[in-house]
Amino acid sequence: MRTLTLKKRASQAARAGRLLLKEQDFVKPPHFEEGDLVQVQDQAGDFLALAYLARQNKGIGWIYSYDRQTKWGQDFFQELFQSAKDKRQGLFYDDLTTAFRVFNGEGDGLGGLTVDYYAGYLLLQWYSLGIYQNQAAIIEALKAVYPEAIAMEGKNRFKSQAVPHKNERLWGQATDQPVMIKENGISYVTRLADGWMTGIFLDQRLVRDYLMSRLALGKKVLNTFSYTGAFSLAAAMGGALSTTSVDLANRTKELTAEQFAANGIDLGNNHKVYVMDTFDYFAYAKRHDLTYDVIVMDPPSFARNGKQIFKVTEQYPQLVHDALEILSPGGYLICSTNAANYSPKAFQADINQGAKAGGHQIKLVESFHLPDDFPVPSLSPESDYLKVKVYQKQK
Repeated sequence: MRTLTLKKRASQAARAGRLLLKEQDFVKPPHFEEGDLVQVQDQAGDFLALAYLARQNKGIGWIYSYDRQTKWGQDFFQELFQSAKDKRQGLFYDDLTTAFRVFNGEGDGLGGLTVDYYAGYLLLQWYSLGIYQNQAAIIEALKAVYPEAIAMEGKNRFKSQAVPHKNERLWGQATDQPVMIKENGISYVTRLADGWMTGIFLDQRLVRDYLMSRLALGKKVLNTFSYTGAFSLAAAMGGALSTTSVDLANRTKELTAEQFAANGIDLGNNHKVYVMDTFDYFAYAKRHDLTYDVIVMDPPSFARNGKQIFKVTEQYPQLVHDALEILSPGGYLICSTNAANYSPKAFQADINQGAKAGGHQIKLVESFHLPDDFPVPSLSPESDYLKVKVYQKQK
């Protein structure tokens, strides 16, 4: 195993617990093959840690152990997965919620891999070819930790000519059919083998619960960028007077109807779906004097609509401005983003800018970050990506 040297600041960060390694962290940027195992040392030649090298959008490698005796392989993976499972025992005994994250990359000790639990099915997401190449050992380790697992599905979040497919059945029973899960007592239809998204974003569990239990009762709720309508369904189950879901995707109406039907609710006058651009809907609502008591905004980081390009870091102020124009006085605005490159400070500033542009006053009433099953190590701001703020409109 070869030894690579880190710069002073990177050495200090590694000692403090930062697992991510970037190209600029090294005294001499390394040439490597995906999955290479190395030792890293400081400039005095003192051992720091063991790492594996693999390119992904965050960096070029991850520290995986501070013990030079650690043996990379199935036993190592199994120990990590078991430790992560033990920390989440409470979730496994919660009959009201049957889908959650059981391994969160570097937050559980191994960057580049996440594992989600969907009512007995495991969904693995590989973020680099380097970790993907350990697939066989990782699958065997998960089978040992989750003997009750029905199947494993994989999603490849990296680009490689060697692995051209996005989805892959890894082991067990076919997952081509929808998998029904529960969250906070609500049934959701998920599809583990359907592209990169499954039908629900598990990291928003606490926000959906807050909407259902604290805000929705008797309210008119607008859910923008609604995807499969998960927020809309949570609001309906919380007693919302009406829900309106808006998204550009052609399948939005079909998928939202499916989610509502799974809970015995039909779409109709009280629960509407519009397949259209969110900015266009805001303009439509304003023209028709439509107002809402709760508006949810959880846009993608980037999206394309014909020749138009949406970038969340550039257009959030306009979203806030337009939403507040149709939000009733005393109503609630849920602002959310999962953009890792969008700092909390910039996010807050853009929200304030949007409110000020329309002459509106808003009051922060609640904030959310990633739930406990998405642990993030200290010194890893790139991984603490979810930012959610709930405001009440004062005027």
